[in-house]
Amino acid sequence: MEPFDEKDIATLAADDVSTADTTSPSTTDEIKEHPRYTRYLVIASCFTIQGLSCGVVHSWGVQQEYLANNVYKDEPKKIETLSYIGTLMFFSLYLWGMPAGWIAEVWSYRNLCFIGVVIMAVGQVLASFCSEPWQLCITQGIVFGVGIGLVFGPTSTAPAGWFTKRRGLATGITVAGVGVGGLVIAPLTEFLVRTTSVAWSQRITAIYILVLGTISCWFVRVPTQNTHRSFRSFNWREFKNRRFAVHAAMVFFVTAAYIVPYTYLPEFWVTHGISSQTASVLIAVANVASSVGRIVTGFSADYIGVLNSLALSLGIACVSCLLVWPFATNIGVGVVMGLFYGFTAGGYWSVAPLAAAKLFGIEKLASNTGTFYTVSAVGAWLGNPVGNAILSGPGHGTLFLGMSIYIGVLWFSAFVMAVVNRASYSKRLIDIV
Repeated sequence: MEPFDEKDIATLAADDVSTADTTSPSTTDEIKEHPRYTRYLVIASCFTIQGLSCGVVHSWGVQQEYLANNVYKDEPKKIETLSYIGTLMFFSLYLWGMPAGWIAEVWSYRNLCFIGVVIMAVGQVLASFCSEPWQLCITQGIVFGVGIGLVFGPTSTAPAGWFTKRRGLATGITVAGVGVGGLVIAPLTEFLVRTTSVAWSQRITAIYILVLGTISCWFVRVPTQNTHRSFRSFNWREFKNRRFAVHAAMVFFVTAAYIVPYTYLPEFWVTHGISSQTASVLIAVANVASSVGRIVTGFSADYIGVLNSLALSLGIACVSCLLVWPFATNIGVGVVMGLFYGFTAGGYWSVAPLAAAKLFGIEKLASNTGTFYTVSAVGAWLGNPVGNAILSGPGHGTLFLGMSIYIGVLWFSAFVMAVVNRASYSKRLIDIV
């Protein structure tokens, strides 16, 4: 394996394996017209916005645990309603994927992200004045979720257009912002909740989202903006393509599974005698592992193949839920769970858009990725409520065994879908695809 250096990132190569994954000559010419540092500013700005938006989602479990065990501890119906908030944020994130992708491609990545940042800040401010869980569902869940939905897809895909040879590494660094955001925001949220209140933690969150997000939005852009496309040019017959349908099914299973451990692992650890402060640190460990996993998986995709990296990440995430989670009842095994799950589940987010680029082309990456997110919104909606229903049922015990099996099966289903699309390229295990 050849060593990596800065020159490799800056080099724009046209020797990708698949013609579907090749940047057009006109786009390459557009890239060359910009200063070299432009692409690095794009990565940094998208990294920051990803951290601000998804970091709050990953940290919601801290606030949920505090509200459930302190504010609403004797009101099971309200505790049940709280479980929908994380789901609503996740659902809204994906529901707006298709329109966000298309608007970014035909209008402006920068302007759309700015609108999303403002909506996120407004959602947090409104949530800070809520006194009932159903009100939080509307403000924290739906309003804030819409803001995330407008920024997530564009910031996930914008850097890919600036690279070819090191596209995996560039995308991996960008989406690592989610893990870093969770690493910073989860302990910060824990500190703010304990020293002030949930309401003030939300107001302070709104302030740093608005300030840092607005600055970052200015640098979000793509080499060329295709203003000739419109919503009418979308081809719904894409779903008749087997690869397209299989990839959509894979994203559905992942979105149903992904956020559930981040939401319920703090409760799982507290149930087994681990303090809420330590539980937030363990979630931070998972976020660190997620950041590293996103970068490493993206980097590895440049060498062993995007589809190979995708299948590998999904398979290990499945194993961590089925074989590690049930035994993570102490700090030591909890760290192992956080490391394994964070690394592999996080790695998925690096290679999912790259797989879409390889399978269906880079020119429509934002709209195609947004489409996959939208059709998988049902999976995001089912994830946490089904997990909560399993916990509420009789006989689940303190191991959360039913939940870990449920999540493991979802990851396994996604793994099968990834293997099917990988096999459509090559059935030889040693091939780089």
